[in-house]
Amino acid sequence: MADIPTYAPALMRIDQLLAAGEYDDAVEMAEALVAETRAADTLRALGRARFERSTATFDEEEHETAFATLRDAAHLTTDDRTRAAILADLATMLTGSVFFTAEKEEEAVRRYKEAYALDPTNIRVLIGMTVLRAHPEINASRGQAIVWVEQAIAQGAPEWWHWSELAKLYEEEGDQPKAIAAYEEMLALFPFHTGHPLEFVMRQQRKHLQALRAGRLELINLDFHPPPAR
Repeated sequence: MADIPTYAPALMRIDQLLAAGEYDDAVEMAEALVAETRAADTLRALGRARFERSTATFDEEEHETAFATLRDAAHLTTDDRTRAAILADLATMLTGSVFFTAEKEEEAVRRYKEAYALDPTNIRVLIGMTVLRAHPEINASRGQAIVWVEQAIAQGAPEWWHWSELAKLYEEEGDQPKAIAAYEEMLALFPFHTGHPLEFVMRQQRKHLQALRAGRLELINLDFHPPPAR
């Protein structure tokens, strides 16, 4: 078992600050941590903190700095699984950027492929490859995408958007019973009544599920991308 670093509590505290929306405090704490210990995991925390703050403030310069910080973190580690996890963070943030460009998508595809080669079991990588499966550099079949999402879900603690992606794939495949089951899982996990920006869409998906149960196919094209890592 790998030794737990002495700064592990600080990493946990940064996660808590980010979850609470205390971005300035999170960035300040992460910067101090990196100044004391420059390591892959501390740089990863700083990159994530900078990304979250710059997303909230629409600070494009800090946004780019966040990506650069994560690239540095990925280069610093020698462990394949850790590198894959950091690259997956980077790719997810690139596709979820408020300053999204075609160049960011191209880098995200490269990073997901690089991460997949290092750790083909990483959940964020499997979901990211599925979302971008139509990209020429990935060019995955629907069957392959289904396998990827099923593998991600089988690892436990799936998020609601994992089931959303799988439900759409099953429906496109014509497997209505599996699509219905996946939509049910999605709706059971979605945080209704919390002010989530996709709550209206999920309410429409409830109606869609009812139509599927009744045998009326009314496919809703939900072009959903996973949220950035937190």
